[in-house]
Amino acid sequence: MTDLAKLADRPRTAVALVAVLAALVYAGTLGHALVWDDANVLAGVRAAAARGAGALLGAEFLPDTGYHRPVVLLSLRLDDLLGGGAPLLFHLTNVLLHALASALTLLLLRAWLRHAAAALAGALLFAVHPAHVESVAFVSGRTDLWVAALGLAAALAWTWWRRGARRAGPAAILLFLASLFAKESAYLLPAGMLVVSALLPLDDPREGRGRDPRPWWRRQAGWLAAAALTMAAAAALRLGVAGLGFGEAAATAGSRLGADLGTRLGHLPALAAWYLRLLLLPWPLNAYWSTQHLTPGVLTWAAALLAVGVAALARRRGAAGAAWIALFLLPVLGFAPLQGAPFAERFLYLPSFGWCLIAGALYARVAAAGRGRLAAGVTAVLVLLLAAATLVRVPVWKDDATLFTDMARRSPAEDIVQHNLGAALHRAGDTAGSMAAYRRAVAMAPNHEPSLRALGVAEGAAGNFEVSFDLLRRAVAADPRRPESHYNYAVIANQLGRVELAETHFRRAIELRPDYALPVAGLCELLAARGDAEGARRQLAALQRLDPRLAADTQRRLAGTSP
Repeated sequence: MTDLAKLADRPRTAVALVAVLAALVYAGTLGHALVWDDANVLAGVRAAAARGAGALLGAEFLPDTGYHRPVVLLSLRLDDLLGGGAPLLFHLTNVLLHALASALTLLLLRAWLRHAAAALAGALLFAVHPAHVESVAFVSGRTDLWVAALGLAAALAWTWWRRGARRAGPAAILLFLASLFAKESAYLLPAGMLVVSALLPLDDPREGRGRDPRPWWRRQAGWLAAAALTMAAAAALRLGVAGLGFGEAAATAGSRLGADLGTRLGHLPALAAWYLRLLLLPWPLNAYWSTQHLTPGVLTWAAALLAVGVAALARRRGAAGAAWIALFLLPVLGFAPLQGAPFAERFLYLPSFGWCLIAGALYARVAAAGRGRLAAGVTAVLVLLLAAATLVRVPVWKDDATLFTDMARRSPAEDIVQHNLGAALHRAGDTAGSMAAYRRAVAMAPNHEPSLRALGVAEGAAGNFEVSFDLLRRAVAADPRRPESHYNYAVIANQLGRVELAETHFRRAIELRPDYALPVAGLCELLAARGDAEGARRQLAALQRLDPRLAADTQRRLAGTSP
C-alpha cells in the first residue's frame, strides 16, 4: 500500500490534508488589496445595504447586468461589516471557500469513484490547480467559489440520498436552492446529476440492499421533479420579487464574441480547445484573454486533443467527467452573450471538478493494474508542479498596478486593458506611465469615452490645456450622456477663458445628474467671477444641500480666504 493510499484510508486526515493544502497555496492572497471590479461590487453592496436587507437581497450583482446573486452579496456584506472594509477578511473568506470546495471534491470523488486513494489524488489536483487562481485571488470571483461549494455539497447530499440516507434529500434540495442564488450556472446541476446517474453506479453498494427494479428513467423522475420545482421557485423569486432575469442586461451590452448566436458559436471549437488546454496545461495564465487568442495555436489544439484522450482512457468515469466539463462550460462557449473578455479562467472553477474526476478515475485504473506506486508518484509530481505554478501566479493579483501590468503584457492589443492599467498607475502615483497607457487606449479605441476623459483630465493636470480641451471635446461627443465628461470639459473650457461654453457644459452635467456636486461648485464659481452674485448664491445654496463640505470650501474660495 502506498503512502497516499494509507492517507486516503483515514478520511478525516485526508479531508484535513486537502483543505489545508488548498488554503496554504493561497495564503499569499491575505495581504493583497482589492482589485479590478471589487471596488464597484462593494460599492453596490453598501448602497443596497443602506436601503435595507430587502434591497440587498434583490440587488444586482453588478449594475446593468441583471445577475441576481444574493448569496454572494450577503457574504460580501458580512465580510464588510466584520472586517471594517479591510481587504483581509474578504480574501480570507475566498481562501476558506476554496478549502471547503476542495474538501467537498474529495468527499464527492470518494462517493463516485469508490476508491479512496483515487479520490484523494483528484482532490489534491483541484486544491492546487493554477486555473483556480482567478477565482480565489479575485474577491469578486467568489461567485464561482460559492456555486461550486454549494453545488458540490448538493451533489454529495443527493448521492447519499440515492444510497438510502433519507435525511440527505431535503439537505440536497436546500443546498441546490442556495446554489441557484450564488450563480446562474447552478441551474445546470440537475442535468449534471442526470448524466452522472446514467454513467456511474450510484446505488447503495452495501450487500443485501435490493436494487430498484424500475427502469432507469423512472428512477430519476422523483428527484428531477423536486429539482424542477426548486428551480421554478428560485426563478419566481428572481423574476417576480427581485425583478431581475438571467443576465439579459449584460447581453444587451454586447459580447466580444459577436452580437448574434451564429457568430458566437463559430468560436465554440476555439473556446473549447482553450478551456481544455488550461485544464491540462494551465500555463501561461492571463486575467484577460483577448480576441487575439481566439485563433489557437498548435500547442493549444494538441493539448485539447490530449485532454480528450486522457478522458477516453478513463472510460465511463472519464465520460462522466468530460460530460460534467462540457455541461458547465456551455454558458461560456458562445451560447450566452457575455460581457468582458471572450473567455476567462474563473469559468473553469466548477467545470474543473470533472477534470479531477477523470484524473481520479485514471488513478484507480492504474492502481487496479498493480501500479499503485506509479500512480501515487505521478500524482505527487503533478501536485508539486501545479502548486508551484499557483504560488507563482498568486502575486500577480496583489494590487491593480501589478495585475493590469501583467494583463497589458499578455493582451497588449486590448484597449480596456490599457485603460485599466492607466487608471491603476494613476492611483499608484505613476503619472507618466498612466498617461502612456491612456494614450495607447485612445489610439486603439478613438471613441472610448472613459479613456478620452481620463487622458483629457491627465493632460489638463499636466498643464496641456489645449490638448486636454480637444480630448474632452471628443469624450463629450463620444457619449453625451456622461455628466463627468461635460464637467471636465467645462473646467478646461473655463481655464481657457471660454466661459459661455463652460457654463453650458456645467449646466448640462447638472441636468444629467442633479446630485453631482462638482459641476454645481464649478458653475457657482464661474457665475461669481462673471459678477452674477444672485446666480452664484443660488448655486451655493444647492451645493450646501448636496455637499456641505464642498460648499464650505467653495465659499472660502469665493471670499478669498483659501490659499
